[in-house]
Amino acid sequence: MNMRLPWPRRRAAAVFPPPAPVPLHTPGTEVPPGAIPLEVALHIARRALTRHQDANIHSRTAMFHAAVDLEHALRTLVTALDHPQDT
Repeated sequence: MNMRLPWPRRRAAAVFPPPAPVPLHTPGTEVPPGAIPLEVALHIARRALTRHQDANIHSRTAMFHAAVDLEHALRTLVTALDHPQDT
């Protein structure tokens, strides 16, 4: 007995390729040397530390945001220290 269903058959689920990983830091996108004074870089670093001092260590989201923000602050600070301003 051949019965027709009132709805179409389901198709197999499409398989999508996983997205390519995106690095947190891409070379060539740093701040140009001497673009930020040391005092500003220190202010950025201190604000990042203050902002994430009470982050929940058991929260993946909180740790991800803290890691990205603190890495940015550290790279900015290192760049300012490596390339002092000509004053």
